[in-house]
Amino acid sequence: MDRKSIKHLALPICLLLLTASILTACSRQNESTQPELGLCNSDQKLAVSDHISGQISALEKLDFKKAYTYAAKSFQEGFTLDQFEAVISGQYQMLITNNGYRFTECLAEEGYFVQSVSVATNSGEVDLTYRLTLVDKRLGVVAVTVKPSSLDLNT
Repeated sequence: MDRKSIKHLALPICLLLLTASILTACSRQNESTQPELGLCNSDQKLAVSDHISGQISALEKLDFKKAYTYAAKSFQEGFTLDQFEAVISGQYQMLITNNGYRFTECLAEEGYFVQSVSVATNSGEVDLTYRLTLVDKRLGVVAVTVKPSSLDLNT
């Protein structure tokens, strides 16, 4: 290779190495700064289960307006009451027609809680994962997901 070819390749190689080192540094920083989940203490378990129970109770009564108040402010800013009602009615019918539910594992990290809930239905149990935020001492449901193993039910 002549000198001109080497100079021509030097800049792209330097940029590639610089980009790789920045990405590596960023990923290491993210790994070390992400808080780990720990088990909820008894006060946290009670607060989280009471909050979720309040929302489920409102849904059982088809009081979507009240159930919506249990959602996090960030959720409410992204979804209207009508959208909330449509999602619950279409995808989370088991919360409206449940035959009971129980709380299992509760995990906490700074500003967040992750609560597992097992819902009894006519077709068996459905396992849900609730994610809640704690902002200004107010709990709010951000998301509810159905655990994939629960999708094997015959509905």
